[in-house]
Amino acid sequence: MNNDIVPASLAVQAMRDNGYKNAAYAIAELIDNSIQAGASLVELLCAERRDLVKERVRPRIYQVAVLDNGKGMDTDVLKIALQFGNGTNLTPERQRGMGKFGMGLPSASISQCTKVEVWSWQDGPEKALYTYLDVEQIKKQQQTELPEPAPRQIPSLWREVSDNFGPTGTLVVWSNLDRIFWKTARSIIENSELLVGRMYRRFIANGRTRIVLADFDVDSPVLTFTPRDVLPNDPLYLMPRTSCPEPFDNKPMFEAWGGEHYELTYQIEFRGKKHPVTVRFAVAKNEARPGRNPGSLPHGQHAAKNIGVSIMRADRELELDQSWTIQYDPVERWWGIEVEFPPALDEVFGVTNNKQAARNFAEPVSWISISCSKVGVRYARL
Repeated sequence: MNNDIVPASLAVQAMRDNGYKNAAYAIAELIDNSIQAGASLVELLCAERRDLVKERVRPRIYQVAVLDNGKGMDTDVLKIALQFGNGTNLTPERQRGMGKFGMGLPSASISQCTKVEVWSWQDGPEKALYTYLDVEQIKKQQQTELPEPAPRQIPSLWREVSDNFGPTGTLVVWSNLDRIFWKTARSIIENSELLVGRMYRRFIANGRTRIVLADFDVDSPVLTFTPRDVLPNDPLYLMPRTSCPEPFDNKPMFEAWGGEHYELTYQIEFRGKKHPVTVRFAVAKNEARPGRNPGSLPHGQHAAKNIGVSIMRADRELELDQSWTIQYDPVERWWGIEVEFPPALDEVFGVTNNKQAARNFAEPVSWISISCSKVGVRYARL
């Protein structure tokens, strides 16, 4: 009889329902890890193959991989990389970046697939160390602990499709993708691009990290694909070069609003220390709203996908909170608000361990609520 408080096989199955909104949010957890490891290049590689579906051969997603050129992991770090609740950023003094909870890699992975494999190297990909987590084996109690990291050759498939296996890096591969809603590699790329561009807009815009997306067919006689760079997607539309369509692809569509109060910084005291929280406001330029129906223009349709208050933590967007908006009102797309806070205030804001939301943000008595309500009222009078 097993007297474990939480049987591993049942716990892992329950953890699969951990609340990721879709595959793009789960993939973002892997990108977080890459950026935290100092990667200047991150590739999202989506492989599909042709399956017989209802008597027709159709493309279907086969594997998803994230490759980076970060610092890689040694044996000790790789040992805990797939452990739930473990990691290298659990102590307060190390919680200054995106990582904190020790749940990202294993939790995000099993929310979309039943098997996740990790190769990581610090002295060339030929010396990569390998480990894995297999939900089906855990359910059958065939895997009761994580394998000791050991040398293993990186599959030739990934070496063929990417030229970016540098002296250090990590490759994460998802297989048996039973919970991904999008069924083709192309649909994963298309549905992830705008979200990834918004989440990591600062990293992309200032050149810290380049994020590349690519899909390919493993059944093709020749593996060919056209990678494309993710462009910043700025919901404040103050960045000069973004994914916004012409004529605002190379110039800001909005302007800072509020004069000297465009950026308000508050010092919030928590557990004996003060931490800055910054709120920024922007509204559309007149030239962005010509005629009677500017929302129907390509740039207006782009803005409609970025309605809400952008909540930023450690230079990465947690969510675009739409609780402040009337989504059917076409005017809502023509303003933007950004609220930024450090990881030290995670408890105050109620940051979830999957980094998808700040639960306490919409509390009506909060000082941020007052600030955002004020700008909403003022904009309504413009």
